[in-house]
Amino acid sequence: MAATQVRKDIQVLRAFAVLLVVAGHLFPSVVKGGFIGVDIFFVISGFVITQQMLKNYLTSEKSFLINFYARRIRRILPSALLVTLATIWAADRFLGPVVSNNAKLDGGWATIFLSNFHFQANALDYFAAGTQVSPLQHFWSLSIEEQFYLLWPTIFILLFVRATTLRTKQVLLSIIIGLSLFAALYQSMVSQSPIFFSTSTRIWELAAGALLAITSKSISFPRLLAPFLVLVLCASAFLIPQSMQWPRLTTIPIVLATLILLTRNARITSFPLLENKTAAYIGDLSYIIYLWHWPVLVITKGYYAQFGWQEIALVIGITALLSVITHHFYENPIRYSHALINRPVMSVAIGVLAISATSLTLFTRYQG
Repeated sequence: MAATQVRKDIQVLRAFAVLLVVAGHLFPSVVKGGFIGVDIFFVISGFVITQQMLKNYLTSEKSFLINFYARRIRRILPSALLVTLATIWAADRFLGPVVSNNAKLDGGWATIFLSNFHFQANALDYFAAGTQVSPLQHFWSLSIEEQFYLLWPTIFILLFVRATTLRTKQVLLSIIIGLSLFAALYQSMVSQSPIFFSTSTRIWELAAGALLAITSKSISFPRLLAPFLVLVLCASAFLIPQSMQWPRLTTIPIVLATLILLTRNARITSFPLLENKTAAYIGDLSYIIYLWHWPVLVITKGYYAQFGWQEIALVIGITALLSVITHHFYENPIRYSHALINRPVMSVAIGVLAISATSLTLFTRYQG
């Protein structure tokens, strides 16, 4: 497949993943396994980012690293900082100073992309009921992705500089996948350790997507395979029980189904669900939907005495409104700014300064 091709089906998969996560949070007793949307996201991210790296390294080898981090900063950081600061303000306004103070600490760790370690160290239960959960808890998955993005380009460059064969690259990624998957299976089945927020037990999902990106060409499917795989993912979201011992053995079919869907050649194999324009648009907004939906949900639950259908509709409406506005009037203008695109060093410098200033402010203002 062409690395430059804009694939609508990937955006639809992103939409599917984020809707599973949102549905799992809104209806946890029904969509018990909605959290598998994050696993789908990890596989897609590893695949798409590695494809972009392959293309960009070949076209601009000398400036590869600075361009890579500049693009990541423009894509990830502005919305992450906006949602973090807005959430802390809203928590103070609607839930009071205690929740707001705790959110400052959580926000500080989220800003430096280490919140998964922070939440794991504090023995946070991702599936805890009630309103006493962090409105910034969902940043754990973003932290894992950014940790991967920090390390993978360096490994990627070493592989190319040494002119290693494709087989060597595949073996290295397979070793990473094997070690991480073994850690996940061992801790979930033998030690029963809570591993939900662990980087070491999640890296295999991102690495699996990366392995596919350097290995595969698009293929044609039997006509019924794509809907069958989507059905497998849907069924998993309803049937998989909530557990802090995740990922585990039942995660493997989810990752495999996602990988197979990513190899699909849309020009040969038609599947209307993966070509839907509305779903693709939701996929375009998937990152900002993910960022906004959780603090809106937590703050709404904490503010209202009851949480029924009216409150659910309010959460959906506010999330949709904030996501559309943020995407079109904030995210895209920064992401596609010619001034920043043409000056990658400036993008990185601004990003580092913003991360340093925000995290330092939040840590120093936390009263613990």
